[in-house]
Amino acid sequence: MVSVSHQANHYIQKDAMLSGVINAVINGVIGWFMFRGKDVLPLTVDTISAHEKTVFSTGVMTAFLLSVILGIIAFFNFGKKAKSLQLASPDLLNRPFFFFGVRTVLFYSLFAFGTAALVALFLQKFAGPILVTPVVGGILLGLIAGIAAWFINAAVMKAMLRPE
Repeated sequence: MVSVSHQANHYIQKDAMLSGVINAVINGVIGWFMFRGKDVLPLTVDTISAHEKTVFSTGVMTAFLLSVILGIIAFFNFGKKAKSLQLASPDLLNRPFFFFGVRTVLFYSLFAFGTAALVALFLQKFAGPILVTPVVGGILLGLIAGIAAWFINAAVMKAMLRPE
């Protein structure tokens, strides 16, 4: 595996962290507005067919959809920025969105989805039902979204600089 240069890594981490913080705040506020009508809500429930809204049922889908959207945006925006900063050879940066970009974004988005789902599964298995207030639910949803945004941005940008 070829690692990215120090300059590229610094740019990637700064950009990914900024995206993570912004998305954490935005999705945390959205989560609070979504949950605010309830006294308490569960983090998870013990059945997949439950119709009750939980923090992690919302968080898992948020992680996946946010990863797909931000991954596509990162692919196109970082490609332009990396060309202007000459972070990699033009051959690496000119790879087409279909199928290199789609494959990369989908792979890392499914990874984010699976990770969020596994955290929810293990939390339910080992901690059982946990009830939280809407504020705590919003904060946790913001954390899930922020981590997903940071991860997908960093992963897609690094993948673009690596040869296949």
